[in-house]
Amino acid sequence: MEKYSKWRDAGTGIQPFLQPVPARTQQGPVAGALRLAARCVVGPLLAAVRLVALGAVAAADAAAAGVGALLVVPVARRAWSVCTRAVLARVALWVMGFYAIDAKTVGLQRGRRSGGEAGGGGGGGGAGGPRSGDVIIANHTSYVDVLYLVARYDPVFVEIDNASARVRRISAWAALRAPARRTPALLPAREARPLRDVTEEARLRRLGPVVVFPENATSNGRALLQFLPVLEPAENQDEKSALHIVALKYPFRSFSPAYSVGSQLAHLLRLCAQPYSSLTVRALDPAEAPRIADSAAFCDAGAEPVDLDAAVRDKMVQLSRLRMTRLSAMDKRDFLAFYHERARGYRQPAA
Repeated sequence: MEKYSKWRDAGTGIQPFLQPVPARTQQGPVAGALRLAARCVVGPLLAAVRLVALGAVAAADAAAAGVGALLVVPVARRAWSVCTRAVLARVALWVMGFYAIDAKTVGLQRGRRSGGEAGGGGGGGGAGGPRSGDVIIANHTSYVDVLYLVARYDPVFVEIDNASARVRRISAWAALRAPARRTPALLPAREARPLRDVTEEARLRRLGPVVVFPENATSNGRALLQFLPVLEPAENQDEKSALHIVALKYPFRSFSPAYSVGSQLAHLLRLCAQPYSSLTVRALDPAEAPRIADSAAFCDAGAEPVDLDAAVRDKMVQLSRLRMTRLSAMDKRDFLAFYHERARGYRQPAA
């Protein structure tokens, strides 16, 4: 749309914030009538049933969290969380229509063969899989990202301060709601902490891996936003943490699960109204991921230090097969302010 051309990336020509729409296809009258019936009759009924089921899943999660809070042994509390929250998140994905998720671990180097399911040993941190205190770097396209990551890893989530690159720990529920609001430009100083503090706490208390969305806002899945330099500050680096890079994409024919603008509830209703949705996940082979030990703060004398943020950015571009724009989370803030201002103008009655 011309009125949003300000937020079209000059280098790629991509507008990464507007809701993606399917390509137009020619349909016969019978196919068109069937599609209209499915959209107007079957879709609303399916959405209603799914919303009731999601409400039951949310209630079960709240009850399970209450029981988990009574467990004082970290190992027992972690095991309970993995066995309840991770399972319930997978049930929620199934209810929403994500019946089969195409998840694989892949290598980018020539001659290296693709592995098995993404994430290796799941949230518990089996061989090659993320362990408590490790860092998972993922692109951010939808609140569905959060559900998948909870189902696969049961992790800790953080949001990033756009100026200092410090972070604040947030709950999974807050992470689910975050795409519906404007990303805070700055975090309260008393709440922003070095990422290393969060990873050390997660390791000590067995809270799971720490998920970082370096874009710090959702895109529409057509390109990547600029990554915040969250790994390069020395105070954020935890040498004991392994880096895991995960790319998520949503192929679609009718309605895209990607969510970057508009009402989150309306998006969820439309998502639940279609029969099924698709998600592909590609996790980078851990052997090819950058290592914090190779950064300037920890590398051996005489060795060439690795720029962790640049290395992660390059790996994500290759893994996701998406282009990197020059637009950032702050551009997304400006876009949402303009979008909502126009929406309020349309709702005002004529004088």
